[in-house]
Amino acid sequence: MPDAIIQFQQVCKSFDGHPVLRDFSLSIERGTFLTVIGRSGCGKTTALRLVNGLIRPDAGQVLVQGEDTARADPAALRRGIGYTIQNVGLFPHMTVEKNIAYVPTISKSPLWRGAERRRRAQALLESVGLEPGLADRYPRELSGGQRQRVGIARALAAQPDILLMDEPFGAVDEITRRQLQDEILRIHRERGITVLFVTHDIEEALKLGTRVLVMEEGRATQFDPPSAVMDHPATPFAAQLVRRSREFAPRQ
Repeated sequence: MPDAIIQFQQVCKSFDGHPVLRDFSLSIERGTFLTVIGRSGCGKTTALRLVNGLIRPDAGQVLVQGEDTARADPAALRRGIGYTIQNVGLFPHMTVEKNIAYVPTISKSPLWRGAERRRRAQALLESVGLEPGLADRYPRELSGGQRQRVGIARALAAQPDILLMDEPFGAVDEITRRQLQDEILRIHRERGITVLFVTHDIEEALKLGTRVLVMEEGRATQFDPPSAVMDHPATPFAAQLVRRSREFAPRQ
């Protein structure tokens, strides 16, 4: 597929002899906001971690921008991929500014030096709906929602083509969760970045995704626009999911 930025080609992955991904194949077009939903243990997080080379497939290939991740230089691969998780993982001994600047700094980017580093960090804070003055604070001084926004800002700092998000809003309250959903939708629309977003919440999957991937037992069982998942669920599990959200308007 010429527009594919990420491709899984007959990927298999096991842990301790237990198959997690089974002959998993998928092509994701550039600019897609893909939400991934399924039961615990179905392979959602494993698929995400294969994209940035944190783990490697036992069989098959994962291609990112045409390059096999198993053969890619890990540091170079990850410079083009932002990654944010539920517990954020901010460095507690670093200020917000230093947390945001971490990847470009260790990559020795000339764009993140001196006063320019501060300007860029503050601009990213504003882009995720935070005050620039938070740059001097430490993670312990922030609310859960603020930390999550800083985590998104950090993931965007190197201007990645791909953003991986593993249940990033699962640990915040419902009001903050909706605000964060709206922020990531805005960022996607403005930047055109490719997003892979793992969630356990069907309404979140339908609200955010331009495509929804339903996974069952390590396989892709449905890969469709949200409206198609709502109107034509491909499996009994998908039908069970959407029954919970009949009053919900999916992303168009």
